Amino acid sequence: MRQRVRKGILVYSALMFPMTFLLLSPFIIVLSAAEGVLNGSAMIFGLFLMFSVVGSRLFCGWLCPGGAVQDYISAANNRHWNSKWKNRSKYVIWVVWFSFIVFLWIHNRPIKGDFLHFMGINKFYLIIYVIVMSIIYLFTLVTGRRGMCHSLCWMAPFMVIGESIADFLHIPRFRLKANPDVCVSCGKCSRICPMGLNVADMVKSGSVDSTECINCLECVDGCPKKAIGFGICQKR
Repeated sequence: MRQRVRKGILVYSALMFPMTFLLLSPFIIVLSAAEGVLNGSAMIFGLFLMFSVVGSRLFCGWLCPGGAVQDYISAANNRHWNSKWKNRSKYVIWVVWFSFIVFLWIHNRPIKGDFLHFMGINKFYLIIYVIVMSIIYLFTLVTGRRGMCHSLCWMAPFMVIGESIADFLHIPRFRLKANPDVCVSCGKCSRICPMGLNVADMVKSGSVDSTECINCLECVDGCPKKAIGFGICQKR
């Protein structure tokens, strides 16, 4: 039941993406920063970081429209796209992108706050929307399960930073819990993980912590022995 609800929410989020796109856009924030404006997407990304201190990456698994699109594209290419170098690329891109935004804010200070800046729907919006959706579609089609999330996502680093802050400050946050004593090594958790993580090995180790985990709870609901749980707790 929980996974039906989650997937239903993701479908709704994908349907609403034409309306929310500008608030999640990696490009509009740059245009706004060039005019000395702290726009809606900048505020939303800041909220992602603050929310993830307690909520980890629940947004990615339950609300992200880009993730929803990728989940359905994976029916055409279901292979795993998960390795250290593939996962690191998004951080390199994020550092360059966010550093440029900060530079623009500093260069064009004083900064003005305008949540609805550049929110008009016109030909420019349609072009950018088509480009971004085409990149999500083609990259995932070529790479496999949530390839964009692993390698190109501009939002995930904000939430990974939030998780790291929580762990550093010993703040309890949402995380998975492993019970290796009841695990029978069936491997189902790894097979159904939309991020292609080796969940089975993590369960055996007694820790299911991973910066690539999107907290979708597929492994929790799919485990026949209930060897994976979840809750708000500190890092061990």
